[in-house]
Amino acid sequence: MPPRRLTRMPEPMPEPAAARNEERSMTTVDDGLDLEQVADLLRHRYQQTLEQIATQTAETRDLRQAAHQDTGDMADAGSLISDTAQHDIVTAALSEQAGRLASALQRLQDGSFGTCGRCAQQIPLARLEIMPWATHCVTCQQHAEKLR
Repeated sequence: MPPRRLTRMPEPMPEPAAARNEERSMTTVDDGLDLEQVADLLRHRYQQTLEQIATQTAETRDLRQAAHQDTGDMADAGSLISDTAQHDIVTAALSEQAGRLASALQRLQDGSFGTCGRCAQQIPLARLEIMPWATHCVTCQQHAEKLR
């Protein structure tokens, strides 16, 4: 199953008059991002990613075992080796994604979520909606990519 993209956060339901007078418990980034929703989404995506890693790892193990069995057919052996390499690539990408999600969850906990790690400005809401694990604003990210 492909990873789900973060979509625009739904507009909140109108509150009853009594609730509007109470202090709101919602934590938000300056431009209105509901951090509790983001945390839930990140935890869900992190869990999905860990499950995908477990599935990929099990499939890779099975492919490696099959590749070590002598089938006598070089084409089959080559196909198994190719499939194993493909699974290794996918597992590595999923592991990297899990790390980014875990890091974003940590930034939510320590209060630095939504702040650019280079210039300390707020990361635009639109960027966080697409890439909630973003650590840099667009300008700083572009600068970092030019240096690579």
